[in-house]
Amino acid sequence: MLRIGSIVWGVNDVASALRFWSEALGYRPRYEPDDDWVILEPVTGYGVQLALQQVKAAAAERRRHHLDLYARDQAAEVVRLEGLGATRVEWRYEQDADYVVMADPDGNLFCVIEAGDAAADQGTRALEAAALPAALPEPDAFAYRGARALVILHERELRAFLPVWRAAKASGVPLPATSDEAYASYDALLRHVLRAAMRYLTWVCTHLDLPDPGVAEAPPVESIAAEAESYLEHVLDRWRDPLKALSEERFEDATYTANWGAPMTVEAMLEHAVMHPQRHALQLRELLRERRRA
Repeated sequence: MLRIGSIVWGVNDVASALRFWSEALGYRPRYEPDDDWVILEPVTGYGVQLALQQVKAAAAERRRHHLDLYARDQAAEVVRLEGLGATRVEWRYEQDADYVVMADPDGNLFCVIEAGDAAADQGTRALEAAALPAALPEPDAFAYRGARALVILHERELRAFLPVWRAAKASGVPLPATSDEAYASYDALLRHVLRAAMRYLTWVCTHLDLPDPGVAEAPPVESIAAEAESYLEHVLDRWRDPLKALSEERFEDATYTANWGAPMTVEAMLEHAVMHPQRHALQLRELLRERRRA
């Protein structure tokens, strides 16, 4: 089994490239970046990785990009690729290197990485992992595991919304004509979705007599796009702890009036919070699909 694991992009300034490509693609670092290396992945958790590698040469002086191919059985894949016409390349390997440098029949270099289970097809991995956030709370961190699941799903859907919003805004596709103020502009929609995440948690804590979760008000429309990433992280951080100690009964033992007037249990409100960014993302995906068909 062999798949493209990363596109390795040679850059002179890793920090600058990290900022650019994270914003451009809706990616985030898989782990704390090194000064000379970082792997970026989609915030949704599904897609080809982009690895940024520091190089000294300027772009015009030498080729600076190559593919990393992830192999479950590296030795077997190297032999198979040699049978297809690839060749091994002499290389100064560091100790315990997990890669083999090869050249395709046209002379283009690539690396075969010993990746184990990470070499599995991403479609299969996505079904298994369901694009979950990178850091999950331990199963016993919540008294009620249903609350844990909803907090995780809320984070997943809120993170997934941002790259869809960016893609739709960059495409220039018009938002639907409506009296809904949330759709007055792309920036208004972004603020609506992020601010709602704050309001859902505040509502839940208020009605359960929990301490104020300390979620700051969303930035104004004029600056929400520039501050979206930092505000998103702030909101998600505030979501992670308040519900941990609550028993299952607290989520269904009473109904309260939602901000829009409907009676809601706490569990129903949390389910609403999960679906809110998801349904707006669906709207934007449909607009993008219609634009591509036009």
